[in-house]
Amino acid sequence: MIGFIGRNIFQKVITLFFVSVVSFLIIHLAPGKPSQIDPMNPKFTPEVMERFQKEFHLDEPLHRQYILFYKDLLSGTTVSWKDNQPVLAKIWDRFLNSLPLFIVGTILTWTISFPLGIRGAISRGGWFDRTTTFLAYVLISIPGFFFAYILIILVVNYLHVPVIGMRTFGSEFSSSVQWFMDHVWHLLLPAVLGASAGVAVLSRYVRNQMLEVEGQDYVRTARAKGLSADQVHYKHALRNAMLPFVTMFGLILPGLIGGSVIIESIFSWPGMGRMAYEAILARDYPVILTVNFISAVLVLAGTFVSDVLYMMVDPRIRL
Repeated sequence: MIGFIGRNIFQKVITLFFVSVVSFLIIHLAPGKPSQIDPMNPKFTPEVMERFQKEFHLDEPLHRQYILFYKDLLSGTTVSWKDNQPVLAKIWDRFLNSLPLFIVGTILTWTISFPLGIRGAISRGGWFDRTTTFLAYVLISIPGFFFAYILIILVVNYLHVPVIGMRTFGSEFSSSVQWFMDHVWHLLLPAVLGASAGVAVLSRYVRNQMLEVEGQDYVRTARAKGLSADQVHYKHALRNAMLPFVTMFGLILPGLIGGSVIIESIFSWPGMGRMAYEAILARDYPVILTVNFISAVLVLAGTFVSDVLYMMVDPRIRL
């Protein structure tokens, strides 16, 4: 076990190194350079740009820029080109904003998808299966931004409550309970929107996995032995149908960054996805590279968790 974990971590570190190199090269080899002078902005004088290059090591060779950037990043001294704020502190603040949105959306997705998918597979061809299949394809087909605007219009027109931002603008709360409930209300709508597409896709995947396992020989043997339907479905079929979802579980971590850009933009939620999008528009290279590095860490950490869990739940896997 220790040897397996050690080899796995070593492989992930090597992969992370190559990802950091490739992302650094893509950013710096893209058209347009940060050292170019903007003729439309009188503040960008040659003297200012020279000082800018020295401050951020842009006058160094590319390999030196790579070493100095990640050295500054790991030491916490990297700052944003846009507002001169520490990048890690800036990302941490946005991370804390994205975390509750990610947690609530993930919980809704996984707790709703499995009952719907399992029930659809058990009652294959019935009214419940046909209804959930139709609704799933509707949610998959509707663009997220269009569905978001429909929800906003319905909630604002019929409930007459604000839904934009993390809290009601200009409101003063007399107690922490009122502040918490206001925050929860603003969190609910974007979380439901983020979970809707996930529920539609994951429930179909659960249904198909259950149907595939239900057709296996050992399930038919369990039925022939006279076991009850609940034992056949939930003890034999569901347990083996869960194995692919162990792999999927490890891949939800990158959703902290990339899975909420549209939602955070529509609902003015100051999260990591929106910050990354704004950094790309502003060519804020330190923020872009740092977010990309953190995304790679989350992906590799998720796959590591999946490898360990898969080995634990499937006795056929050997070290």
